[in-house]
Amino acid sequence: MLHRFFSGPWAMEPRLHDRLAPLVLSGRVDLNAAKLARDRRSPRFEIVALDAPTKNAVGSGSAYRYLPKLGTKEGVVPIIPVIGTMTRYGDMCSYGTEDISAWILEAENDRSVVGMVLEIDSGGGEVNGTELLAEVVRQSSKPVVAYVTGMAASAAYWVASATQWIVMESATASEVGSIGVLSMHVDMTKALEKQGMAVTIIRAEGSENKALYNSVEPIDAAMIAAVRAEMKPIREAFEDSVRAGRPNISDKVFESKGGMFPASKAVGLGMADEIGFLGNAVAKVLELAQKGE
Repeated sequence: MLHRFFSGPWAMEPRLHDRLAPLVLSGRVDLNAAKLARDRRSPRFEIVALDAPTKNAVGSGSAYRYLPKLGTKEGVVPIIPVIGTMTRYGDMCSYGTEDISAWILEAENDRSVVGMVLEIDSGGGEVNGTELLAEVVRQSSKPVVAYVTGMAASAAYWVASATQWIVMESATASEVGSIGVLSMHVDMTKALEKQGMAVTIIRAEGSENKALYNSVEPIDAAMIAAVRAEMKPIREAFEDSVRAGRPNISDKVFESKGGMFPASKAVGLGMADEIGFLGNAVAKVLELAQKGE
């Protein structure tokens, strides 16, 4: 987990990154507890079915069956959470992007489902798995609407921009953006010295360039440039995906170089479509479903 946090590229809003880093460094993130918190066998949600048709619903051994599902005359609308720090396998007390992708595919195969709402409140997370989830959303044959409560930042906005419509809950308290990629390096040499430890990395012949980006060897300008070069295509793929999903988005968003925007500005910049509540998002799903979009 430490390796992924410190060396992997993350599409994460910096404020969240800065809060998580001290926790990981101090060992206060209990990964075993995190895994238990997302145990797929434990019901995290209760089904909310009004008078919707359910006789054709498919069976499921995953947490999909525990998701809240709003019943309407037209059919069922699952509310799929994208909440907390996003990782591929759900290591940070949140369900992983693979879990969420699987739920969307299950909803696709559930004949009682007419469309889906992604309830989003996330500062983003690791790049690994984010592009997959965005493509699963984009390729869904049933309408998918994003409902942003707190924030959809970085990786979370990557996913939100792949939906057909974005509803933001509050003009001031809901925000979107942080379109960018970062990687963090921590020099642990002084901390290790205080503990009486010195680390020497011995590389086999022909492995001279292996794991040069680590926390126990000094990092120089050349290494920083190399890491930036590696992240550039990821950032470009992020922007291309957002532009594909939001063709009317303003160039000002990208000129902000990772800026965040409240809903009051985001709608005008083409980052979102309306300010409203969950009911608005569900209503939009039904409207799109009736249009066959």
